Amino acid sequence: AKKYRKSRSLPPIRKTLRDDIRGLRDDGLSYRKIAEEMRRRGDRISHTTVRRIIKNKGLREPRRPYTPRSIPKHLHPTVKLLVDTLYEEENTRTTNEIIELIYEKLGVEVRREVVATIREELGLRHHRIRYGHTVRLVNQLIRMIYCERKLEECEQFLSHVFTDETYVQLGKNSTTCFVKNRHDAVKPAPKHVPKVLVWGGISTQGPCPLIILRGKESIVDSSRYQWIIHEAYLQWSR
Repeated sequence: AKKYRKSRSLPPIRKTLRDDIRGLRDDGLSYRKIAEEMRRRGDRISHTTVRRIIKNKGLREPRRPYTPRSIPKHLHPTVKLLVDTLYEEENTRTTNEIIELIYEKLGVEVRREVVATIREELGLRHHRIRYGHTVRLVNQLIRMIYCERKLEECEQFLSHVFTDETYVQLGKNSTTCFVKNRHDAVKPAPKHVPKVLVWGGISTQGPCPLIILRGKESIVDSSRYQWIIHEAYLQWSR
């Protein structure tokens, strides 16, 4: 009698795996490192599969419109529209928050995999949020002209010191979001808040001393900025 070897079929890839892989890729991990990390989490996946997921290859479109059994067929378009609206209002909402809001507004219970599939249909992608200071519209053109002029002059900034400040604050500081355009993952951060402020500078000669301000002192006005320059930069530059 012939012996037939049993085929070893891999478990199906869960829907949220794609979001996890894209998040690890945004952290700078290679395809092989991502595959190793996912295997530690219990997902058997190769580095070539990781590459296909990141490049959006091999993800076939469904032959017919996706209608999960957990949602009544006549309510699926409404649920899909609601998910799209909720992410337009606040793209940092978690999957659990979306599930709770769907149940609150429509009285329908959905699973995490269903929300992940709807996000794919809507073209929503998982990205890490990058916070940056808001530049007023009146200053955007001025800064652009200055940068273009320096590029034309082949400026190497050998005698310049680049300074910046950042706030360490409590509150809602989400790290991930679901957006259709990667540029929407960049969010403005408040510049003057009563929290801890860290100021520093760097040049070709190295970093200058850090200044840490707390409480009301962290609100930097003209006089406070002059004090920072005298206390940190001038003494260091000498």
